[in-house]
Amino acid sequence: MKANIRRFRIQISTLKGTFGIDIPFDKGLVVVRADNTSGKSTCVQAIVYALGLEAMLTAQTQTPPLQYAVLDRFKTVDGDVKVAESEVFLELENSTGEIVTIQRSIVSPTRKANLVTVWQGPLLSDPSKTYGKQDYFVRIEGAAQRPLGFHNQLAQFLGWSLPTVHRFDGSPCPLYLECIFPLLVIEQKHGWSGIQARMPTHFRIREMGKRAIEFLLKLDSYAIAEAKQELRQRAESVSSRWASIVKALEVSLLGTNAIVKDLPAVPNDSWPLVPHPQVLVSNGTTWETVANMIAQDSSRLQSMGSVEVPVVSAVSEKVAVQLRQTEQELVKTEIIAQKLFRDTEVETAQNESIRERLGALREDLQHFQDLKRLRDIGSDLNLHVASGKCPTCGQAVNDALLPQDVVQRSMSLEENISFIEGQIRTFETMLADSDRVVDARQRRLNALQMKVDELRRDIRAQKRTLISDGRSASAADVREYMNVESRLKTAQTLEKQFHDVLVNLEALSVEWAEVKRLESLLSEDLSATDKAKLAELESSLTTQLGQYGFSSIEPSAVKISQENYRPTYEGFDLGFNLSASDMIRTIWAYLYGLLEVARREETNHLGFLLLDEPRQQQADKVSFAEFAKRASEASEFNQQIVFMTSEDEITVKTMLQTAKYQYHSFTGKMIQSLEPLQISR
Repeated sequence: MKANIRRFRIQISTLKGTFGIDIPFDKGLVVVRADNTSGKSTCVQAIVYALGLEAMLTAQTQTPPLQYAVLDRFKTVDGDVKVAESEVFLELENSTGEIVTIQRSIVSPTRKANLVTVWQGPLLSDPSKTYGKQDYFVRIEGAAQRPLGFHNQLAQFLGWSLPTVHRFDGSPCPLYLECIFPLLVIEQKHGWSGIQARMPTHFRIREMGKRAIEFLLKLDSYAIAEAKQELRQRAESVSSRWASIVKALEVSLLGTNAIVKDLPAVPNDSWPLVPHPQVLVSNGTTWETVANMIAQDSSRLQSMGSVEVPVVSAVSEKVAVQLRQTEQELVKTEIIAQKLFRDTEVETAQNESIRERLGALREDLQHFQDLKRLRDIGSDLNLHVASGKCPTCGQAVNDALLPQDVVQRSMSLEENISFIEGQIRTFETMLADSDRVVDARQRRLNALQMKVDELRRDIRAQKRTLISDGRSASAADVREYMNVESRLKTAQTLEKQFHDVLVNLEALSVEWAEVKRLESLLSEDLSATDKAKLAELESSLTTQLGQYGFSSIEPSAVKISQENYRPTYEGFDLGFNLSASDMIRTIWAYLYGLLEVARREETNHLGFLLLDEPRQQQADKVSFAEFAKRASEASEFNQQIVFMTSEDEITVKTMLQTAKYQYHSFTGKMIQSLEPLQISR
């Protein structure tokens, strides 16, 4: 057990003296009986208020969500009494035996409702002693996280380390105490409409109910889910960085005569890649690897640099021959370029045609899928084309291409959908091939254009050589040397760029392999311990349902969902097909089942349960007696269950005759004259 209430006190100061409620609590089953409208629900609300958990009851923060009797005035046998000041005290004990007393003002001229004082000792049980105290703030930003925040202090006292969860906008926040206590404290007005009926949705925490149950049962599933989410984010990051590197390389090669071969666009968990990626450079007719190109140009440059540049007179005849050859090569290259340009235009037009066809097919597919949806939900479809009628004028249409004496069967919606899907797959393959062809042809065209420009520069250099002074250096040879040198530098730069890309991708490949390995280890959403706890909860639930006379369905058919950990029947949340009284029995069984699991397994459950008017919807007295009898076993496990009830005393004692319990009964109003609490400050 992690906590129990030792004593509770509401103290009201008036001009007519001190009034209020003072109740001691034992461990085990504690029954507090009082008539309706006598102050019983005020006690429950005041306990919630003392713990700073009123966000369970309302999102507003201006006025404490408490009854009129502690805020303004209350009735006595002598008439109405005006409230001057009011406050609530709650004495708690945790699993280590540490005792604190919480003090929070309700109405006060000096203390605001956001102020909570924690006394280090049993101030209510033994007020004669002197105790240290510390003030904290509550219902203010930071109350669950900062050192002087009351809920931060309360969580530490309870032995809880609140997990970090996420809001709908993705921002992190703690799993606030207000999200957990609806499983421990059930108030009458809203608490019995379902399991976790009143959750503080204004916190905007994703899957708040599920997170609260996970925490209370101390399931590993949340840590597993968080680890999976982190792995998904890592995987997305690796994929994004990999794609960005590949895309940047492709962009850098646009307008050049180079392409990358066998470089995957998505991460690969094996390295080195097979086949090994390469950069290919086109000379207009063939593709050469950049490594071979560097080797060839380096060798050629070395041989050219080993001899002096000849003078014009020595090479004029050779240059004249080279000029004729270069001019012929230019003509051939331009013819090839023109043909390739026309082919590229044709392929581009075909590419656009395929895209248009794909768009039309996707529209057709959507149309037939919508028709199928209408038919599946009961629409009486009248497909004119399928029935041999013109969709425009409604006249009969015969397909002249088909034999008129043969009855032709129209394709069904399913057959049309399947046929169109097959066409889409075919055209998508065609489009991918066409994209590759267009890209390759464009790069060849770039290479040819570069070659044309280079040949024209060579021609100009050769002509300039022929008309130069015979004693000058050959401009053609100089030009050739510069061409080779420039081509070599470009290739070397490209090779270095590609090497850097591969280095970066190798690091991402290693990270990707690690992500995939961890994902394989986290294939299950629940650990073996989680499954054992949920199995115990399910066993407790179904046993209790049978014990309490649950009859809407067979109790053994009720299961605990491994998705949200709530009772389900045939895969759906239990509740839609239950009688009102069986819904109450289910809430009893589920909440008490959570407490029972804590007796055998390590959980975060406090071993505490407070139920306001548990006999809702006129639940059968025998059922309630069975529940009370089972609840009375809490004392054997150092746990505490509190029933607040308005049943008449004879009925209560009859229903609880076989149970062990502590009993407090109030006649008339619970707010009565009290001796003021004397605090040694």
